[in-house]
Amino acid sequence: MKDKRVIDDEGQFNIFSRSTLERRKHHRGAAVIALALDSFKTALLHDYSTGQYANVERWTEQLGFDEPEQLLIRALKPTVIVPSHITFYPIRVNDNILHQTARFFNREINKRFAEELIIEGNLLFKHTDMDIRFSTPLVVGKYWKWWEKRLLPNVVHRFESLHELFNLTPESGNFGGRIHSIGMKAKSHKVRDDYMRAMYRAVTLNLSHIASYILLHCYRENILLIDSARFHKTLYVCIKKIQLTNTSLHRSLKNPEEYATVIDGDGNRLNQFLKTASEMELLKITDQAYELQKKLIDEFHFDEIRTENLIHVYANEIMPHRQVTRLIEKTFKSIDRISESDIAHFRLDDQLRARKWDQQQYDKPRHREINRQQTFTRDPNWFYLPGKSAKAPAALLVHGFMSTPAELREFGERLHGLGFHVMGVRLKGHGTSPWDLRDRDWQDWSASVNCGFRILKAFSERIHIIGFSTGGLLALHQAIQHPDPALACVVSACAPVDFRNKNMKFVPLIHHANKMVRWVSSEGLMPFRPNDTEHPDINYAHIPIRALYQLQKMIEQFFAQPAPLNCPAVLFQADEDPVVEPRSAEHLLGHLQCDNKRIEWVESNRHGIINEDIHDTQSRIIDSLAENLERFGYNDDSADH
Repeated sequence: MKDKRVIDDEGQFNIFSRSTLERRKHHRGAAVIALALDSFKTALLHDYSTGQYANVERWTEQLGFDEPEQLLIRALKPTVIVPSHITFYPIRVNDNILHQTARFFNREINKRFAEELIIEGNLLFKHTDMDIRFSTPLVVGKYWKWWEKRLLPNVVHRFESLHELFNLTPESGNFGGRIHSIGMKAKSHKVRDDYMRAMYRAVTLNLSHIASYILLHCYRENILLIDSARFHKTLYVCIKKIQLTNTSLHRSLKNPEEYATVIDGDGNRLNQFLKTASEMELLKITDQAYELQKKLIDEFHFDEIRTENLIHVYANEIMPHRQVTRLIEKTFKSIDRISESDIAHFRLDDQLRARKWDQQQYDKPRHREINRQQTFTRDPNWFYLPGKSAKAPAALLVHGFMSTPAELREFGERLHGLGFHVMGVRLKGHGTSPWDLRDRDWQDWSASVNCGFRILKAFSERIHIIGFSTGGLLALHQAIQHPDPALACVVSACAPVDFRNKNMKFVPLIHHANKMVRWVSSEGLMPFRPNDTEHPDINYAHIPIRALYQLQKMIEQFFAQPAPLNCPAVLFQADEDPVVEPRSAEHLLGHLQCDNKRIEWVESNRHGIINEDIHDTQSRIIDSLAENLERFGYNDDSADH
């Protein structure tokens, strides 16, 4: 029903009837048909098992089967009712060409037709997801008691046709039929309530459902002005808690890229919801609060509700799902007790879900040939190792291009053993599929580092960022673009500026050639090239050309702007690095604008100096961290190496 008022004040299922203008029970058609059919099957099988073949043959002929065996095979199948629910999202209420055309030809459109043109027209002309969910089938035979099954054959035989059996209005004098009719009506109520409950619980939950219920709950609690930051936090925490239930979720609540920013008051889905609610005059948006309007609880005509109060429609759609609504109410009540560390753990969970989501998106048939050739086997996920002390310093580890957090995991465990809080970030596009990396921009990698810093900040007041290779450049970029008092120092190892491979200068040419060819072929001219990696158990075996282009763009952007640093910077560089020109460290040092900066040279003809701990690189980095901690007067023994 359009207004979705399916539960009354006593929690019982019923709906508002537009014809009688009052609430009534849902129809029992499906229940009656299923029970009548199942009773017929039960009687038919009983007749066959007891040798009453005349009855079986009579029904075979009446129902048009060629052989009794065909009828019996059908009768052996269980009678089931499959509850289903279709959820449309988002529901749009703006005008469209169908409504405009109808008004042009007939300006006196009735409310019902106008509402359907607006809502249903937008379903046709604008992007709307239609989620169809099927609940567990209800096996009707389980509703009969054992003694009822014994009596069914005697009752069914009193009917001359299936029409009488389904009609449930036997002729006068048919006492058995009347008794059966009364019993069927009583039992059909139970079946009806069960499939209605299953049907409404099969709703595909989306952000607008949760946001709408929160706002209506506020109004009912007489909270007419809600702080926007508190609302965003409540919405985010509700999403995270609902993810742990068995609720069917819209895909946007499974993909952190779509929902995770709501805690900051951002995201396309949230902005769309707020814009619609504001245009409907259901709430007024101010700088720091949402003012709820009386219209939010006003009564509207059946054919106006979707165009006048979409919040009520969304909220009532999940009203039957009491597990969800109780969770929302409980979260709203306790939101002030959700700490920053709780939010940080939720954010970390988002990153684990994001990798799983990304991996699924890049596991289509067109991706599998490249995916099958990948050799990385070590855990590619983010990791967090909590320190021994709440006041312990922290280290944020940023891996290199084509790699995963596993690249710095052993070094992270060593820091953790010294008492540090340690977090390893996964740069977007890494640890899933080279196709995923191909679709990412360098800003996506930078956002991963910033996310890691924000998470780790909830656990420590002194954070060191340690990045290797491309991760080293990203570490410096984070320190420059997001200065923060919590940032203690930044360590960059073998960060790329110039490359040993002179073919890198052809990357822009190949990238643009790929873009031109992709106009006629989705794959491009040369989308990937093999990767001769030092660590095949960690790195991709194929390099996306577009990702190399993004790496070059990141380097250009880094040197195109000033690089002021408010913390010390230590640059480690292998003097015979086979990947990065060693002079890259000198170029970086000259560009950084800070008083406390230096280069630490490592004698090595290998690139992975941290992962392989060449010439005690790990200990030298730890010495740099300890030196910095002493400068700030930090003397916690838990981090004393």
